Amino acid sequence: MSAEDSARDTFEETWADGGADEAPLELAPPPRGSVGDQGPCLYLGPGGQRCDRRAIEGGYCARHRPGAISLPKPAFSKKTLAAIIGLAGILWPYLADLVREFVRWMHSH
Repeated sequence: MSAEDSARDTFEETWADGGADEAPLELAPPPRGSVGDQGPCLYLGPGGQRCDRRAIEGGYCARHRPGAISLPKPAFSKKTLAAIIGLAGILWPYLADLVREFVRWMHSH
C-alpha cells in the first residue's frame, strides 16, 4: 500500500495546485507576412505528387483539408459514351445546316 500512497502523493504534489504560481506560457505572434500565405498544400497524392493549390488555415487547401466534402467524379460508362456518340451522329446534319445558315446570314448582313 505504501507504493500506492507514494504515487498518489507524487501526483497531488505535481498536479493539485494546477501550476497557479507559474505564469502561463505565451506564444509569439507569427510574422506579418505569413498570416495570409500558408504555402503549398501538404496533401500528397497516391503517387506522391504534391497538390499545386495554396494552403489555407491548417496547412491544406480547401479540397484536401480533413473533413472536406469531396464531390464524386462523373464516370462515363461505355453505354453512356455510346449514347452520346449516337446522338451526335443523329443531330450532326441538323447542326451542320444550322451553322451553314448562320454563316450565310452573317455574310448577307
